[in-house]
Parts: sequence; structure tokens; C-alpha cells
Amino acid sequence: MKMLFQNFLSGPMFTPLSGPFSLDEHYMLPPFKLPVVVIDTEPSSIIAYALSCKTYDQKLGELTQTLKVHKELTTASNTSSTNSSPQQKPKSDKPSILKNSEELERSLSQKPTSGRRGSKVLAFLKGSLSKTEVPHFNKPKTLPGDSNELKGADRVYYRVDDEIESPSEDNKDDSKGKDERDFSLFHREEKSRHYPPNPHIELQFSDNTAKYYCRVYFAEQFRMLRKTIFPAGEEAYIRSLSHCIPWIARGGKSGSTFLKTTDDRFILKQMSRLEVQSFSEFAPHYFQYIKLGFEDKKPTALAKILGVYRIGFRNSQTNNTMKQDLLVMENLFYGRKMDKVFDLKGSVRNRHVKVSGEETEDLVLLDENLLKYIMDHPLYIRTHSKTALTVAIYNDTQFLSSRLVMDYSLLVGIDTNKRELVVGIIDYIRTFTWDKKLEMVVKSSGILGGQGKMPTVVSPELYRTRFLEAMGKYFLMVPDRWTGLGRDVDC
Repeated sequence: MKMLFQNFLSGPMFTPLSGPFSLDEHYMLPPFKLPVVVIDTEPSSIIAYALSCKTYDQKLGELTQTLKVHKELTTASNTSSTNSSPQQKPKSDKPSILKNSEELERSLSQKPTSGRRGSKVLAFLKGSLSKTEVPHFNKPKTLPGDSNELKGADRVYYRVDDEIESPSEDNKDDSKGKDERDFSLFHREEKSRHYPPNPHIELQFSDNTAKYYCRVYFAEQFRMLRKTIFPAGEEAYIRSLSHCIPWIARGGKSGSTFLKTTDDRFILKQMSRLEVQSFSEFAPHYFQYIKLGFEDKKPTALAKILGVYRIGFRNSQTNNTMKQDLLVMENLFYGRKMDKVFDLKGSVRNRHVKVSGEETEDLVLLDENLLKYIMDHPLYIRTHSKTALTVAIYNDTQFLSSRLVMDYSLLVGIDTNKRELVVGIIDYIRTFTWDKKLEMVVKSSGILGGQGKMPTVVSPELYRTRFLEAMGKYFLMVPDRWTGLGRDVDC
């Protein structure tokens, strides 16, 4: 009987039964605090599973304690050095923040100092130009800012091979030195015993068919940020990331790959190597700026970045592999139906999208499209809204300029049903590095055309000046009964 059964199974007519689930879906991973199914075609599900596992909670607790001890040691060290050798208090490099329209008017009324005219193209590449004050909206000056090179550039390297390799595996014992593949995003040379701890968390998990890797950048800092500005909580954040779909923003020029969570709450953007490098320097200042703005109740238009991750996997059944750096940001248009969407940089050089036939919901228009649109449909906003928007953009662009960030945009959505505008500054992690300087020089020379118009990519200070002037013109204020009151009264 046993032999007959074996012959029956090994016969040519035997066809094994296929599994009930797709090979891309992984239901056999160990369950944790939230039920998350990892799907290879949905990268956000890898992030969601990593954030829900117990190993992440354990490592996050250890990291939190390490950061707390480091902060105490640093504070004690600074206090002792200050008491031993008192010095004049250094000037803070934090940009001044405006709280209301009166401060804004006083700032704009100050006359900017004129910079040196002449051949400044080569000066950008040499980094020899000095900072000057920021001009006001109506008189933009060509005033380039500092061109400091990036420091502590991230050696971006990892691979998904026969086994997912984690940088920590090559660096388990610090006394043995650092491997060249180590991703030293935030590390500095140990010039003192109080060097900053690694703020990232690395996780690996697998089932019988696939192996996964997830690096959570600035894990504790982003957790605290989400706790501050995302009232729904960490569990809602993980549930939103458990499923996503591809999203194509037609009309935009970034060329990046985008995903959108199925509940429409978050947008995921694939980051390039240079963007990861820029973010490594920018992130600590970003956390501080958002924290202070929230505590002091200052207006801001920055679209919030809620997490940055590196993920990778290898599926032995399908032979599929993937490795990506992803940025998770809020969806400014969550729960809304936008009739028109504009991506505005304040430039009119190659900033036009040809519209043919019926427009779709995901079509993103540019500056020249807006200028044509407002000829027939001006964007009027009330006085208090104009003031809040102007102060927010002024503060945000001052912060970004101080960190050498440029090439950001103001995303504007028009909701005609509610008669509202939804705005937010996006793409603000790209710094003015040598490749951007070279792009500016080439486009300024006219070799690539442009009809004599200023290129989109310019120095951070000049970019900010042009951006402020354009946004002041795009949105017009509706006068109310108090406008102009007291102008003719002598005090």
C-alpha cells in the first residue's frame, strides 16, 4: 500500500497544489503588536512591519537611554569648560524668527546692503562670496550666500546579496575598527569621549522565502516629532504605512518615484544618494526648528517629514530584490478633492506644462501655468491669511537659506468646493552643493537656451529672494474695512 501511494505521488500526472497566497505576500512572519502583512510590491509594508516588531521597541529604548546619557555628559562637560575658562558668549547661528506682521514690516523696511557686482560665476565655485542681508519682496538682489561644502558625507553603501548584510555586522566590535561598508551617516571621529551615538536603528527579519532589511534613520528624533505633530499616534502611523500604491504626479519635473498610502494620509518619495547626504546634515536643524515653532506657536508652511528609511529584500522564490531610501511626508491634500494643483518655485524658465484634453486629478501645473490662470481667476485671500502666509514663508525660507537649502517649492492646491487654498513647502532637503553650482553656471551662460531668463537653480540667498517676491505677487490680499485705517493720522 505504501509503495502504491509513493508511485501515485511520483507519477507524471502529479501536479503539486499551489499556495493560497501570492509569492509576494508574506503571512508567516512572526506577528507582533500590530498585524502587518509584508508585501514585496508595497515597500511601505516593510517599514510598517519593522516599526511594529519587538526588536525595534527594544533598540529604541536602548537608543533613547543612550541619547539621554550623552546629553547629560555633554551638558556637564560644557558647564565645566565654561566655568574653567569663561569666554564671551558666541553669536547664535539660528535665524531670527518673525511672529507677526509688525516684525515682518520692520524687517522688510530695512535697506539691504548691496553686494559687489562683477564676475560672480567663478566666485560661486570657489566659495569666496560673503553673506549679505536678505532683501525684501519688491527689490530682489543677486546676492549669493555661503557655498560651504557638505560635511560628514554619508558613504551610502549596502547590498542585498545571498544574505541581507547589515552594516552593524561588520562593526559589532568597535575595537576592531570600522569597515569601509559601514554607513557612517552621523558618526564623527572620536576626538572626545562624548561623541554622538549612532541615532539610527537597523532591523532584519525573514520567513522561509524572503529576507528583509530596514534602517530607521534618526529613530528617536522622528518618534518624538510624530508624537508632537501627529495626534493620531504611532499605531495609526504604522497602520497607514501597512499598504501603499504607486502614485504618478503628472507634470512635475523631479523624476522621483512616489508612493501613496491607501488611506491617502502619507506620501512616500524615493531619495537619491545626494538627498540622503544632504538630509544627514540637515536633519538635526530640522527637528529643532519644528520643535521650537510648535512650542512658540509660530506659523510654518513646511510640509512635515515624518520619517526616513532604507529598506531592502531578497525573495528566493521570485528572485526579486529591491533596495530603496524612502522619505515619508504628510499628504497636504488628505481628505480633500483638489481641482488644480501647482508646484511653484518663483521662476519662469521652463516652468510650463502643456495641457491637452481633459485634465486629470494628478496633473501638477507650474509657475507659468499659474500666471496664465490668475489672469482670469486671481487668487484672493483675506488679510489675516495673507499675513500668516507671508510670515510663515518668510521664516521658513530664512531657516532653509541659513542651512544652504534651495530648489524647494510651494505646493498649492485649489479646493473650489470649500473655496480654500491649501499650501505647503516641499522638496526642502537639497543643499547648494557643487553639482547644483555647476548646473547654475551652465544654465546662466545660455548654452542650453532659456531665452535670457534666470535659471531655476541659483544660490540659496538669491533663490529665497526670488521665491519671496513671487509668492507675494501670486496671492493677492482682499482689503477689509480696517485696511488703511490710521494712515493719514499724525501721531
